[in-house]
Amino acid sequence: MDYFATLPPTLKWIYALWLAAVGGCVGSFLNVVVYRVPAGLSLIRPGSHCPACKHPIRWHDNVPVFGWILLRGRCRDCQAWISPRYPLVEALTAGVFFALAWVELLSGGANLPLRAVALGKALAATSLTAAELVGVFSYHLLFLSTLLAVALVAYDGHRLWPRASLGVGIVAAMIWPRLHPVALWPGWDDPLVGLIEAGLGLAVGVTIGLVLDRLFVPRGSPGVVSAAGCVGVFLGIQTVVWLSVPLLVILIVQWPFTRRHSSGSMVPPAVGMAALAFGWLLAWNSLANLWPF
Repeated sequence: MDYFATLPPTLKWIYALWLAAVGGCVGSFLNVVVYRVPAGLSLIRPGSHCPACKHPIRWHDNVPVFGWILLRGRCRDCQAWISPRYPLVEALTAGVFFALAWVELLSGGANLPLRAVALGKALAATSLTAAELVGVFSYHLLFLSTLLAVALVAYDGHRLWPRASLGVGIVAAMIWPRLHPVALWPGWDDPLVGLIEAGLGLAVGVTIGLVLDRLFVPRGSPGVVSAAGCVGVFLGIQTVVWLSVPLLVILIVQWPFTRRHSSGSMVPPAVGMAALAFGWLLAWNSLANLWPF
C-alpha cells in the first residue's frame, strides 16, 4: 500500500479530484434514488427529466453541480425552478469521495487499524497491499454512498432499507474478512468468520436502531434502523456500539425539543449516525488506539 502513500503530491491531487468527479456522478444517482424509491418509481425508466414539463434532460445539462449552475437553477425547456438540493447532494458526495480518497487511499490506509492475522502460532498485524487497499476503499465508498442515501431519505421523512448494498456488504466480508479491520476473533479469517462478523453486525445494528427508534422519537425516526444496520455490516459490531453512545447523547439533548414539534426529531437520527460514521471512518486508527475494542 506504500504505492499510494509515496505518490508525488501532484499525482495525489489528480487522483483525488478524479474520484471527487466520480463522487459527483454518484451523487447525481443518489438524487434519483432519494426521489424515486420512496415514490415507488423505477430507477431506470424514464431517464432523467424535468418533473414539471417531463422533457428529458440533455446530457450536457446533467453534469453534476455545473449543469445546475449553467442553467441558473432553471429547466432549459419550461424554466421551472430546479431545487438547489440537487447540486448540494452532488457536491456533498463529491466531497465525501475526495476526503476518503485523501485520508484512506492516498495515505496508504493510515486511517485504518490493521487486522491481526495468524502467522504460525503468533498473531501479527500485516499491512494491506495496494490492490487490497483499493478493495477496502471501494467497500467504504459503497458504505458511505448507501448511508448517505438512507440519511437523505430519512431527512425527507421516509424509510429506505438498502437490501442490495447490505447483501453486497455481507457477501464481500464473507469472501474477504479483512474488509473489517477490527476482528471479533483476531487471527481467524475464514469465510465463516466473515459471515458471522457481518451478520452479527447487522443484528446488533438493527437492534440498536430499533431501541433508539422506539425510545426517543414518538412517531418513529425513519432510517435509524437502516443506518445502524449498515454501520454494523460494513464497519463491524464494535463501531456501531461505540457510535450509538454519542448518538444517544445527541438524542437526549434533542428530546425536550422533539416533544414540542409534531414532526418528531429536529434532526433524524439516521443523519446523525451517517455523520458520526463518516467521522469515525476518517479517524478510525486514532480512535482504535484511544479506546479498547
